[in-house]
Amino acid sequence: MSVNEQLLELEDLLWKANREGDGDFYEKYLLDDAIAVTKFGIIDKATAVPGITANVNPYLKTDRTGERVIVVDDHTAIVTYRVEVTVLVDGDEAQFPAYASTVWTDVSGEWRIAFHQQTAL
Repeated sequence: MSVNEQLLELEDLLWKANREGDGDFYEKYLLDDAIAVTKFGIIDKATAVPGITANVNPYLKTDRTGERVIVVDDHTAIVTYRVEVTVLVDGDEAQFPAYASTVWTDVSGEWRIAFHQQTAL
């Protein structure tokens, strides 16, 4: 499997974990000092893992388009795309389209997330 295929598959699993409230995925794949930057602020691993697990506003759909993988070097790559997120908020579906990017780093042969960013549209 190519690096592009590996990272796109991991990105699928990232969003699946978000939809399913799978904090264990985030615990495993986020570097200890990883951060996410969203319209809600800067979120570190210590905040992200329990937040995903609680799944208070579950993601129902996370459809990605325009995916690009940029391999920076043997240990670093960026996956970027547009994502159409449907979230359940107080029992109602809400749409949150965004551009998103994830910086992946190879740690001892396994890809891990160093940084994730979402720009709301």
